Amino acid sequence: MKIHKALGLAPLVAALATGCSSPDEDAFHVDPDTGLTLRAGFDADLVYTIPKEQGSWVAMAFDPKGRLIVSDQDDKGVFRVTLPEPGQEGVEVEPLEGFPFEPVAWGKRTVAGALGFLWAFDSLYMSTMRGFYRVRDTDGDDEFDEFTLLKRLYPGWEHSAHTIVLTEDGQGLYLVSGNHSRVPDGVTSVQPEVWGEDALIPPLPDPRGHAVGIGPPGGWICRISPDGSDWKMVAMGFRNSVDLAINRHGELFTADSDLEFDIGSPWYRPTRVNHVTSGAEFGWRTGSAKWPDHYPDSLGSVVDLGPGSPTGITFGHGSGFPERYQDTLFVADWTFGSIYAIDLEDAGASYRGTKSVFLSGTPLNITAMRFGPDGHLYFVIGGRNTDSKLYRVRYVGEGQPAPSARSADGAAQRDLRRSLEALHVREDATAALDAVWPHLGSDDRAIRYAARIAVECQPVAAWQERVLATEDPRAAIHGVVALCRHAGEEVRGRVVDKLVSIDQGSLSADDRLDWLRAWSLCLIRLGDASPDEITKLLACVSPLYPSGDATLDAELCRVLCSVDAPDVVEKTLALMRTTEARALAYDAEMLGRHEYGKPILEAMANTPNTQNIHFAYCLRQVQGGWTLDRRKEYFGWLREQLQKSGGLSFEGYIRAIRDDAIAHLPESEVAAIAWMLDDPEKPDAAALPTPVGPGGAWTLDTALALFDGELRGRDRENGEKMFAAGRCVLCHRFAGRGGHSGPDLGSVGQRFSVRDILTAICEPSQTIAEQFQASIITRKDGSQIVGRIIIDDGEEVAVATNPFDFSQLTRIPAADVQNVELSPVSLMPPAMIAGMNAEEVRDLVAYLVSGGDKKHRVFARD
Repeated sequence: MKIHKALGLAPLVAALATGCSSPDEDAFHVDPDTGLTLRAGFDADLVYTIPKEQGSWVAMAFDPKGRLIVSDQDDKGVFRVTLPEPGQEGVEVEPLEGFPFEPVAWGKRTVAGALGFLWAFDSLYMSTMRGFYRVRDTDGDDEFDEFTLLKRLYPGWEHSAHTIVLTEDGQGLYLVSGNHSRVPDGVTSVQPEVWGEDALIPPLPDPRGHAVGIGPPGGWICRISPDGSDWKMVAMGFRNSVDLAINRHGELFTADSDLEFDIGSPWYRPTRVNHVTSGAEFGWRTGSAKWPDHYPDSLGSVVDLGPGSPTGITFGHGSGFPERYQDTLFVADWTFGSIYAIDLEDAGASYRGTKSVFLSGTPLNITAMRFGPDGHLYFVIGGRNTDSKLYRVRYVGEGQPAPSARSADGAAQRDLRRSLEALHVREDATAALDAVWPHLGSDDRAIRYAARIAVECQPVAAWQERVLATEDPRAAIHGVVALCRHAGEEVRGRVVDKLVSIDQGSLSADDRLDWLRAWSLCLIRLGDASPDEITKLLACVSPLYPSGDATLDAELCRVLCSVDAPDVVEKTLALMRTTEARALAYDAEMLGRHEYGKPILEAMANTPNTQNIHFAYCLRQVQGGWTLDRRKEYFGWLREQLQKSGGLSFEGYIRAIRDDAIAHLPESEVAAIAWMLDDPEKPDAAALPTPVGPGGAWTLDTALALFDGELRGRDRENGEKMFAAGRCVLCHRFAGRGGHSGPDLGSVGQRFSVRDILTAICEPSQTIAEQFQASIITRKDGSQIVGRIIIDDGEEVAVATNPFDFSQLTRIPAADVQNVELSPVSLMPPAMIAGMNAEEVRDLVAYLVSGGDKKHRVFARD
């Protein structure tokens, strides 16, 4: 067995953390050895730089001997890392043999590495894209020799199954998965399997094709028995949670990612920390169908973190960090190179949190993080074939760590919630309902959620009449939510009467929102309402609109537009004239660390009015209440929004709202406003400049040879010209201009080397980010079409084949589709610099490296 060694590791400092807070503990300093910015009193070490032959590490776990088990994301394998003893130097890295190799094609990459590890029950558990494994050393020779597939998993690429942790009772395992890996076969669910999209207004798919066709439950968490024979889904509705952590009270937490494409839209949901309880639903849905945080049939966030891609999370329990951090939840972010410290406090049966930065760096694409047996925090950076490193963070202050003295004020509420969760099984319905019914109207969201799931676990016939007879307004609302999820159309009239009977004057603002969601679920799930039922709805809902509360008005508009309320157009357009855009307030320095942050910075400078976008979204199919002036006002407003900034999908969503509204125009009105319906002017590809040349068949090697020396003295204006001449500007944003069908390139110079940039240009299929990957659609007649799937709604599949214009769609009836698979070939053509000479290639790369900064060193002449 070959052992790789790296010397020169700084000696471990024996001093551990103090139990007292130092006066300057919130001050920051730049660590001289690593360049990381971290809190005062902490020191960072670069433990190991991973060579290319060992890949780019994305998973890690400690074994019983304090060694790290790590894995490359692609095909370099699994390694065991022996860390030095205190006061010693050197790291030993040995490859581990025999691990299953089940590659998944991803562009030209061969992705087969582990995405999660855990040592438990004398075994190493491992998740990959294709399977959940138990790995053992059966003969005690310190080498793994038994590799057992416990469950076949469905590949979800970077949104696959991820991390494994021990359950709070130590008797099982939890596995968390992203939304592209569907629930494995043979898995039961704590929550009754009645989930749906549950969108009252017809949703729009992501215009860039992200996650189209993926339905609920979305991302999931399963509890697994040690032998892998019993799997139960305990929570759902995540986008791409990567890791899990359990606090000292046995409560489970995760951090879920955002979709930065949605910045500026009303359905954008920032990266957030979720408290995961039994049967929890967190409302991720594809496209514009994502649920707002306040929906009563879901649970909300503990704290919103803002834009980012969270990876490792862990509590500081028992670490070598000061008392202040013993109950802190640490959350690592891949995109913006940060570790956040989340301070949690009791909030009834759940928690609320406060975010602060603990550590940051550039680049610092963190993939996994754990406290070691030595009390220090270890994390790795890497992923997507980027440079990979192993870091350690130590507290070097005076004194010793002290156990947390934090009180457990919420213990009684949590105990009550858990007693209700114990009834999340089908058993003696009468006894269970008697136990939970008093809590269906609790003022604690987590408790009434647990009570409702317990109700739903019993046969609907056992509790339908209880709901319809309940006099407590809040209990009645949540009972109706449950009833809409389980009953049939035959109860619709009685449900309508129940909702009408609830006294609006007795409801708080939150209760009124829940009441409106109950109305929505009635309209979604219980069949088409009769004219008489709609009249009853309008009589009690319409007078409330507008209310003066932005969130309440958004839900009132949603309900009223769904039933074509006669006055909803007039009222909503009047509101749109008075609302103001809410300024986005994110950390500009953080956003500058990654190209994903560029559109967000632009949105902050040119903020769209998300509330009005919601109103326009709801109005797009309303038929009544329009006049010619109102049509002009509506379409004029939509036209103006195309000049606003947001995530990469922002413009596409505005266009989709506009196109759908045009499609629902009566023919008699089209001619009157035809001049307003033309598409705003697009960049003219024919007018783009051309290279001087002469060009050549540039390869990665020949292009890379142009950059042997330091990149300086380049021509910025010519670099910008080549960005247009290579047609990059048609697909990519850079320095505030360009298209949206490819990733924003504004900060590639901060994230990637010249080699990486040239690889992306010369070999675009080498690495394709999941959200930009094309698909191969095979028709039943054997013909194929390749492109980005924009619509997949069960009736048709619409495919964008032209990367320069995603509005050009080829539509295929769903019944004609035989098979869909991801394409290993990028939509980006590979010869975009073929017409450029050597100097033009150098200027283009310098322009990309500069991020558009005229004063960047690559343009310096001295």
